Amino acid sequence: MKIIYSHILLALCILLTPQLASGQHRVSGFIKDSLSREVMVGAHVIDSTRMRVVATDNNGFFSISIKNGNALTFSFVGYKTKTYVHSTKTDTLLEVLLSPANDIDEVVIKHTKRLTHNISTLSNVELQQLPSLGAKPDVMKAIQLLPGIQSQNEGASTVMVRGGNPGENLYLFDNVALIYVNHLGGFTSVFNPDIINNINVYKGGFPAAYGGKLSSIIDIAQREGNVNSTKGSYSIGITDASFAVEGPTPIKNTTFIVTGRKTLIDPLLALASHLSGGGDYIITYGFHDINGKFTWRPDSKNSLSFNLYQGDDYLNYWYSEKSLSGSEKARLANVWGNWLLSTRWSRVHSPRLYSTQSLSYVRYRLKLRQTYENTKPDNQYDITRKFLSSVQDISYKWGFKGEVLTGWKIDFGLQSSLLSYNPNSIYLSNNPTVTNEPKINALESAIYADNAWEIPKVLNLRLGARLVSYATKNYNTIRLEPRASLDININTNHSVNIGYMTTNQFSHLLFTQGEIMSSEVWVPADKSISPASTEQLSGGWRGVFANGMFDAEVSGYHKTLTSISTYAEGYSTLMGDGTWRSKVESGGDGRAYGAEVFIRKNQGKWTGFVGYSWSKAFRRYNGINDGVEYVFEYDRPHSLSMNISRKLNQNLTLSASWVFQSGLPFTPVIGRQNVPELRLLTDEEPDYYEAFVYGERNSARMKSYHRLDLALHYSTYTRYGNKAQWTFAVYNAYNRKNPFSYVYTHDTSMEGSVPTPFFSGRNTYEPFTLYQASFFPVIPTVSYKVFFGEPKPEGYTPRKKRSLLQKLLYH
Repeated sequence: MKIIYSHILLALCILLTPQLASGQHRVSGFIKDSLSREVMVGAHVIDSTRMRVVATDNNGFFSISIKNGNALTFSFVGYKTKTYVHSTKTDTLLEVLLSPANDIDEVVIKHTKRLTHNISTLSNVELQQLPSLGAKPDVMKAIQLLPGIQSQNEGASTVMVRGGNPGENLYLFDNVALIYVNHLGGFTSVFNPDIINNINVYKGGFPAAYGGKLSSIIDIAQREGNVNSTKGSYSIGITDASFAVEGPTPIKNTTFIVTGRKTLIDPLLALASHLSGGGDYIITYGFHDINGKFTWRPDSKNSLSFNLYQGDDYLNYWYSEKSLSGSEKARLANVWGNWLLSTRWSRVHSPRLYSTQSLSYVRYRLKLRQTYENTKPDNQYDITRKFLSSVQDISYKWGFKGEVLTGWKIDFGLQSSLLSYNPNSIYLSNNPTVTNEPKINALESAIYADNAWEIPKVLNLRLGARLVSYATKNYNTIRLEPRASLDININTNHSVNIGYMTTNQFSHLLFTQGEIMSSEVWVPADKSISPASTEQLSGGWRGVFANGMFDAEVSGYHKTLTSISTYAEGYSTLMGDGTWRSKVESGGDGRAYGAEVFIRKNQGKWTGFVGYSWSKAFRRYNGINDGVEYVFEYDRPHSLSMNISRKLNQNLTLSASWVFQSGLPFTPVIGRQNVPELRLLTDEEPDYYEAFVYGERNSARMKSYHRLDLALHYSTYTRYGNKAQWTFAVYNAYNRKNPFSYVYTHDTSMEGSVPTPFFSGRNTYEPFTLYQASFFPVIPTVSYKVFFGEPKPEGYTPRKKRSLLQKLLYH
């Protein structure tokens, strides 16, 4: 702790003193689009004289030292470069506006970009081009194409990073942690691509500013509204409709952006279920989400923003049967989702010091209500059941970025979160004596400091630490998380890296794989459930070839996990009664290791990438598998992904993605036996039923998973001069029957409800049969998107106004 405080005090003292390095001045500022004034994340600032390159952060901010008389070049793919010559003897703050390069087909910058390790980046442009289920881009499915990141199951948007589980990923939405990130049982993510500016994914080597999760940091930067005019889009697809509106407000120097999505299948599903069930029952499912951001920039040094997100999934079921003697009714309502409210203030104190402060409120809750009523005289019954699980997070963050001396940067700050957990609250009308455990309140706070030293052309060294305090009513702990990363530059095109980190997680996600009706609940650490922790050592090489046309990366890692938690053997939900701790298996440990290769083509008519990872992951719990280590449920040793994109002409782009993954492990059945039925308070002879005998846990694997997705993007204009885009997509183009789950049964009646047996005996007297359930065949989809507020195409002539009768006759 003393070391971190000394770092902070030293940085503040030096930052407030005059320039110490003779002849060196600090040039800082923001790079923005000249038309929309949207900040540009990942733009490059190049000092060709000293062969130094820096990139803008998620706020579009950059800072670089330069000698008087030297020139800086500002560049971003698809934009005209701009040059600035430093001619003053003082530090300078700039606002750099880059113009789109609309007059040429391709921009090639003959300069090597800065090599970074342990971080993968996706821009909004790349996101929009990737094929996806529903012909609309999906953030999480795009991330799954990166090496070291795998899907939970067929079609799922949940991600597993380097042998971790979905609850070990930190999702930052404009630097605010979002708790639940999926719709439709994990098949669609909650992030609307229309509001996304850039995505950074850290698989290891976390900066000290990030903590609280074990496996990854997924940092998503939102866009700000257009400063010049009101514009937007609306689109419709097979699954949902969406809209986006942005522009300036009547208040000076302010902008807004609002996006929203809503499913279209709700009434169709209700009608189909009503007809198929003879009018006895109705089932509906749907989701919605809405994002809003308001930004005020009173001057070039200050920015204040307000964010709102709200999204819910809802599954509803109604059943009703009436007769002359009475009626039978049932109702189920399941709702789960997030609220997010936040405000952030960013300030440039000087060309050497930049800070951000944020205050946020996030709430995730899962609600279930069930009712049943039977009024028939011989079987009257009435019951109501309610279940609630929730997490609330009120957080404050204050961070600084600055330069102490030329080549020495520091990132430091503090964070504090007040959390309220309600893992399991239940009400049963037929058992009002059920007692629920009280809510658990926790305070999680941290201070951090990251030092980065750079010797141009030689090395980059980052040393940092994060001191974390966690406290509940009956438990508290303080933990130190050291971080280190060393980049050694072989030359301007190649570098190697080695990194080490430790991090802790003070809440555990309990989830059931593959269920549309969510059962994801968060339980906090306390005296009976220890916080989870991990250590990770990683290393790798990264290089650039052919003037930046290709870049490649090879990396490896080894990580250990301790005090992890999951559902206890035999449980898949906390519902059932007011107690929940007995259903949690804690104190587990795990290990994971692997190697990753990634090659990307950045320029030319053909662009794309290839990623491959080899990995292994294991878990061990005292109360599971007799305490013997077993293969993790989501272990996929081999994972290969390929993406190509070809711009056929100005209006037509073709893209394709192919993925291959080893099959998920499962526990095989090796026999069956007769088991006596459990009977209480009776002397009768028990009945016997057949039960399966299972082999070693997760000792078998499902069939390998692979599929091909295609997308064709066609840009055109509507009759009113608005830009429009058709997207035609095919999911699983060659109709691969990938396994979603395996089912063992010796009940031949199952043949009517499950697919053709994967393995079947020669006759009906065989002891069991293994069936494969596959849910996603070849799925062609289409979406249509219209943009409004954009400049009209050249040569466009406005249409004359027509009467309603003329419009009807025209159509």
